Amino acid sequence: MVNGALTVSLACIIASVALGAQTSKNTAPESFRVNGQVTDTPGGVAATMTVQIDKYTPDDEHQTIVNALKAGDNKAFLDVLRKAPVVGALKMNNRSVAIRWARQQPQQNGNRRIAVMTESPVFFFGAGAVDAKPTEGFDVGVLEFTIDTVGLGKGTMAAAAKVKPGGPTGIEIEDYSGKRIELTTVTRNKS
Repeated sequence: MVNGALTVSLACIIASVALGAQTSKNTAPESFRVNGQVTDTPGGVAATMTVQIDKYTPDDEHQTIVNALKAGDNKAFLDVLRKAPVVGALKMNNRSVAIRWARQQPQQNGNRRIAVMTESPVFFFGAGAVDAKPTEGFDVGVLEFTIDTVGLGKGTMAAAAKVKPGGPTGIEIEDYSGKRIELTTVTRNKS
């Protein structure tokens, strides 16, 4: 990682712009049990979450969000994102954070890559430290994972992120903590 910036491979964002409509035989509503952990700190940290996707973001709403992001104005991007309909929720214990953007892209062997963005940060890992940096500008949470045909997968999470144009995929995600949260197990819940 360079200067604390975490570039997350959100290929599904770019691919869905280039390829148009998302297609997959598995559709919402669906939910996933997600186990996340950070192991590169003394003691490590682990959490269990549920990602509930009620519907995937339609192409027209997705394009509006992408256009706002590409324009480079973070405030305009956040305004557009937060005006988008709620398409699900990320739940941890008794806390629920609205998901305003969710996309899926088919992968090889029937697998799917799924990415979601919350309307606000999920948590600020490291913000309680005496020398913690300001949290301003880290306005959303981003999860990305791949799920196979059986319903198992893994991925990554930026619990508090800045989203901006750039990086190798065209989208750069800067994680507040600079530490990648590994989603070690993702399991699709039975309907």
